[in-house]
Amino acid sequence: MEKPTVLEAYRAGKLSLPPGYGLEFDADSILLRKGGATVAAFSVAAGTTPSRVTKAAWEDYTRGENNSA
Repeated sequence: MEKPTVLEAYRAGKLSLPPGYGLEFDADSILLRKGGATVAAFSVAAGTTPSRVTKAAWEDYTRGENNSA
């Protein structure tokens, strides 16, 4: 069985993103966004996995919490 794509996991509600984070998709890229800002960009062609996107989101979220003193 094939692993789900990022888009499939996102649509199925199986992508665990931190509060305030979302994804934007086009034919070539996946943008990880927080508010209106782009946090990270991933290539669709590179076969980006849901776990890679989730990891990037949580790393950014954790960095933000550490810097909000």
